[in-house]
Amino acid sequence: MSFSPLPPPSSQDVHIWQWDLDDCGDFNLDWQILSAQERERADKFHFQLHRHRYVAGRGALRRILGRYLALPPQAIALGYGPEGKPFCAAQPPDGKICFNLSHSENTAVLAISNGFEVGVDVELVRPIEESMPLEVFSPRERAEFTALANAERQNIFFETWVRKEACLKALGTGFMLPASHFEFDLSGRGDTTPRLVGGKAQEATHWRIRTLPVGPACVGAVAARRTDWSILKMN
Repeated sequence: MSFSPLPPPSSQDVHIWQWDLDDCGDFNLDWQILSAQERERADKFHFQLHRHRYVAGRGALRRILGRYLALPPQAIALGYGPEGKPFCAAQPPDGKICFNLSHSENTAVLAISNGFEVGVDVELVRPIEESMPLEVFSPRERAEFTALANAERQNIFFETWVRKEACLKALGTGFMLPASHFEFDLSGRGDTTPRLVGGKAQEATHWRIRTLPVGPACVGAVAARRTDWSILKMN
């Protein structure tokens, strides 16, 4: 990962960074650039693997943000919204850097935008727990899911899951709102728009969710409450 300075994304681009948390740097070097709060959180992980992945993720996040903000990684000041979404407390003179980080197992993805909030989610495709569709889907989505062939359900479940979580992360609420706040047509593949947001079709027209290819065993999505933007892969 290069450390040369970077201009902010254009107002129509979302920069996407992806890396392997198990193969992305030196733990001790990453540890040195974390804040006291981040180190405290890292120390709470029971398993060393999870602790190392957290430190690797935050270290890379700080290095990348430092390139956009022209600051050393350890000087990045992060604030947190009411529901815990982090943001950059210092900003460049020519824009407003917004970001969102997601990881699943060893895969980490960071989305960077300029002047608008963005959400990203990546999930390892895995067996579906029996109760999960009831928690994630609206009644209409559950009916569509039940009508699917068994062979289709796993991928479509996780494709829909990452769309919803990316949207909730763009709002900054996480799962303070129910996953069914965003409703999708489960037959739609690729880039899409929600069918309903909070039960409203008009609100759904303001959103755009783009599919994010991340690897053979994972699915991903990027979301924003605006329609005129595209993904630009950075590495």
